[in-house]
Amino acid sequence: MLYSMKDLVAIMPELIITAFAFVILLIDLWLPKKSKGLNGVLALLGVAIAFGVTVSMYGTNMTAFRGMVVMDNASNFAGIIMLLTTFAAIILSLDFLKREDMNVGEYYEILLFSLVAMMVLASTYNLIVMFIAVETLSIGMYVLTGFLRDKDESVEGAMKYFILGSFASTFLVLGIGLMYGLFGTVDLTIIKGGLANADSLHKWASILAFLFIFVGFGFKIAAFPFHSWTPDVYAAAPTPMSAFMSVAPKVASFLALLRFLVVGMSPIEVEWTKILWVVAVFTMTFGNTVALFQKDLKRLLGYSSIAHAGYMLVGIVATNQLGYGAVMFYLFGYMFMNLGAFAIAEFISTKQDRGTEIASLRGMGYRYPLMGAAMLLFMFCLAGVPPTVGFVGKYYLFSAAVKSHLYLLAVIGVLNSAVSAYFYLNVIVTMYMKGEPENAQPVFNSFPLKVVVLLGAVGVIYVGIFPSTFLDLALHSIGF
Repeated sequence: MLYSMKDLVAIMPELIITAFAFVILLIDLWLPKKSKGLNGVLALLGVAIAFGVTVSMYGTNMTAFRGMVVMDNASNFAGIIMLLTTFAAIILSLDFLKREDMNVGEYYEILLFSLVAMMVLASTYNLIVMFIAVETLSIGMYVLTGFLRDKDESVEGAMKYFILGSFASTFLVLGIGLMYGLFGTVDLTIIKGGLANADSLHKWASILAFLFIFVGFGFKIAAFPFHSWTPDVYAAAPTPMSAFMSVAPKVASFLALLRFLVVGMSPIEVEWTKILWVVAVFTMTFGNTVALFQKDLKRLLGYSSIAHAGYMLVGIVATNQLGYGAVMFYLFGYMFMNLGAFAIAEFISTKQDRGTEIASLRGMGYRYPLMGAAMLLFMFCLAGVPPTVGFVGKYYLFSAAVKSHLYLLAVIGVLNSAVSAYFYLNVIVTMYMKGEPENAQPVFNSFPLKVVVLLGAVGVIYVGIFPSTFLDLALHSIGF
């Protein structure tokens, strides 16, 4: 047999998601237009079942398909975050697609297939499998970005994403090819052994290969200077997909990057930490600086996403267990704050997903006090104000840097966090201190959207006040 039952068990959550994607593909052909909402319900059911399986498998460690797939605590922890993010994105999409009169099954199918690719990306030490997973999830993201076909910005954003993503993929496959030429394998555990015993010429060539591969990962995590797609795509994509793209692909890409660096590239740790030190500083600084001048909420969150990628790179540069665990914990908390903020962006949006300017928030704190309070929480969390999870996450990231004596990097991170408070507080000022707009736009009064906002607000506060359990899970998830 080419595979065993053990192999199938290792990818059981992915198989469940795939099965539901195919079921939606088939039944959508016979569903009448008024019953298209069943597609979303089936997608939610598939994600919920896969979530239950993933949680039940936590603590299990195994490899499958001759070592190409690994199921460990890291992949399960990342899977939990990605499944929760997908669940929230689908909830946001239920009424959104009705409003846009685009309630078609293809939307949920592409979303689920992209999720499978992300889960595979987070569950392998094999560079070829990583490349295939990156390309599969990228294709899905390109399509979903341009899903609002009648909106010019959406189509333009999808094209820009596709073109820049193609360049990044070229560098990624070039780096993988060079790595294979140097060591005759694409397995990171074997590359580590070959690199440890390599001569100086092979080590310098491996650094070049690392740089090429990092371009691909840097594009996915929105690190400087591979970030330029992020604000345009977030602003152009349907808001539920902007929320999804801001979290799920980042989780998968950061874990894959951790595996690549900590396992495969550990013999040249001194070299890549110097490179990522510079990248982290520029990513934080650029994201926060440009965000100061944004007028659109989704674009602001796009530049904010760049800055937060820089914060998480600080944890990787620290090269200690606390730093790696802090990255995973921060991704968990980032899910709540970002999903909630994008849900508010959808709340103020109008037909064709327009009207997400920050000015549209004027007076919202008084017209919709609960939504305004939730947005205040999300902005405080993104800025790193206690007692939110954003503060706790940044504290552990910068503590990891201090623990590794990277004092300057920690100081730059803290200063960047202080700068970011200006544009996050500007959103709050707009809601409470700039009066009512003359012609207030009607909000998108969706019950599922309000559920996501509520869950995000509860998560931001609960995990911020009681972080120990989640931090322990994050720290113990990194065992490679």
